[in-house]
Amino acid sequence: MSPILVIAVAVGTQLTPLSVTVRHDDAPVTGAVVTCATAKVETDAQGRATVPVPAGGCTLGVSRDGLMPFSQAVGVTSPPLIVDLEEELEVEEEVIVTAMRSGRLALDQATRVEVVVREEIEEKLLMTPGEIVMLLNETSGIRLQPTAPALGAASVRVQGMPGRFTSVLTDGLPINGTQVASLGLLQIPPMDLQQVEVIKGAASALYGPSALGGVINLVTRRPTPEHAGEALLNLTSRSGADGLLWLSGPVRPEWGYTLLVGAHGQDASDVDGDRWADLPRYRRFIARPKFTFASGERGSLDVSGGVTVESRRGGGLDVASAVQSVDTTRADAGLIWRRSAAGGVVIAKGALSQVDHTHDFGTNAYDDDHTLGMAEASLSRAIGRHLIVVGGAVELQRYRNLSAPRFDYSWTTPGVFVQDDIALAPAVSFSVSARVDAHPEYGALWSPRASLRLQPGEWDLRLSAGRGAFAPTVFVDEVEEVGVMRVGAVHLERAETAETWSADISRKVGAVEVSGTWFGSRIHFPVVAHVFTDGTPRLEVFNQPPGSTSSTRTWGAELFGQFRSGPWVATATHTWVNATQAGDLAGMPRENVPLTPQRTFSLITAWEKRGMARVGLEVYRTGVQQLKDNPYRTESAPYTIIGLFAERRIGRLRVFLNLENLTDVRQSDYDPLLRPFVSPVGQLVVSAWAPLDGRTLNGGIRFAF
Repeated sequence: MSPILVIAVAVGTQLTPLSVTVRHDDAPVTGAVVTCATAKVETDAQGRATVPVPAGGCTLGVSRDGLMPFSQAVGVTSPPLIVDLEEELEVEEEVIVTAMRSGRLALDQATRVEVVVREEIEEKLLMTPGEIVMLLNETSGIRLQPTAPALGAASVRVQGMPGRFTSVLTDGLPINGTQVASLGLLQIPPMDLQQVEVIKGAASALYGPSALGGVINLVTRRPTPEHAGEALLNLTSRSGADGLLWLSGPVRPEWGYTLLVGAHGQDASDVDGDRWADLPRYRRFIARPKFTFASGERGSLDVSGGVTVESRRGGGLDVASAVQSVDTTRADAGLIWRRSAAGGVVIAKGALSQVDHTHDFGTNAYDDDHTLGMAEASLSRAIGRHLIVVGGAVELQRYRNLSAPRFDYSWTTPGVFVQDDIALAPAVSFSVSARVDAHPEYGALWSPRASLRLQPGEWDLRLSAGRGAFAPTVFVDEVEEVGVMRVGAVHLERAETAETWSADISRKVGAVEVSGTWFGSRIHFPVVAHVFTDGTPRLEVFNQPPGSTSSTRTWGAELFGQFRSGPWVATATHTWVNATQAGDLAGMPRENVPLTPQRTFSLITAWEKRGMARVGLEVYRTGVQQLKDNPYRTESAPYTIIGLFAERRIGRLRVFLNLENLTDVRQSDYDPLLRPFVSPVGQLVVSAWAPLDGRTLNGGIRFAF
């Protein structure tokens, strides 16, 4: 509202205009909201606003994101007012996690659940608005490993375990489908995420056979009580662009909605001039609506859905046989219903995901589709010191290949589960859970897990151990790179099983928080993909034979430290992993698991004036990795990546800039990406162990309304 309009309204209604100037640290505050009775005015670039005061006076309110609110009684005779707003005090947020089913605070769980909060998600949103790869890759103990350099696909590895063992959920539902490990991570924007919950280690007792290595639960934002929205436009120096729109608000008194719409694109980029696209070309559109219902008597209901359409093309730029592409169409839907009953809480869930692909690996093309369906019901009830959850679930997994039906499968797997969280003493809690799934091909899969939490003095100690099973398929990393049509034979006779354990200790002293984790795992009957060159070259996928020498063993440690003081925060992490596996065939020696760095280090420092500006510096160090089938080297070189980001708020507009990989690290600076000759199964490039795109820059604007 302009000052002239305010004065006109005041004259017409016998109101008296009052001039208000809003400052912070002796600087004018733009976009502060000044209220008086029913009037609401925003301050201009000089921090000034004129608000009408009624004859009886009012309580003047001044508010601005990141600053402490101000209020004061004023009357028609009050002189012009100067308001100095103070920095808003930080209050430690109480984060409730949903991945453990009990709905308790993260700090109260016996099982360690690491939570990435909205503030950290906001930072990664500035860097990669179209995907969650960077958000996950910068989480301690998690590594995103490229599986198909031509297409940019990646799998998520938790504490060194294979990516296929990690279950990626949205609001506790597997709506991302069964193939999220390859391309799905590149198709999930972080704009509508409220928090990310990570459980490391075997979580099959909680979420079935797909969670053998851990769970990543993406929790979406809830509808706002008033209509609100946010738009983002991002451009990159590699001919990329992202456009996102998020809307939220009430539909009826008990109903609310959110809607995320995104359009993303990038042109193919040959960074090193070898006529191979280091970055693929893609065009993607997504739409994700969600409706929520909340009533004290009738419970709550969340209904969500989504559509993703993407065309992705990479590989050789001159030779048609070297081009790789995949077209994706995905549709999904999910619901969660909660209601108080039987002295506890009844929760019913359902999800359905359909993913259709058209693959082309230059010399062969095929169409396939993945279907995943899930239905689950559970009852949680507190009985004395116990919080017990019991339930049952049924899951459908189906794969169809229109060109090669021999790879098809269709599994309907029922299961039952129980979880008991026990408060043994004020400083001692225990959680035990178990699940049994009746798999139609691999029989009964049983999955126990136990966690103990001790709080001696100022320390917080958690011990966890679990076992799980995974129903294997042909889709291991090596197959993702060349396509299933290159696979000659498949012998998957046993479910992959694993035991995992971890010990966590943490403490917070003033502005400093430190934690350490010691972890380990052992995988039995691991699935391997081996290239046989006797006769016709072929790729075969099979379980390694049983025996103590054929297992895959991983152990290591994570260190975390964080310092917060006023607007400053600094976070340092160090992860050490020792992962070994048997050779593909009997008699072959043990070796380090390829593409698993022994050491990684990160240092992130940031300064933030809440609601106004933020600046951050990030340093990442990746150690030596064992390489396999690389004609140039057997070990990678260590490398360091440095990034710098900044954001400035001007009213409702935010401007951001991100400089990634300032050291311009590129794998092609060490060795060519292209192989000197095509491998027996059609591999044209070596595996990616370092960045391919080098130094990049992106920037854009965000606008709230």
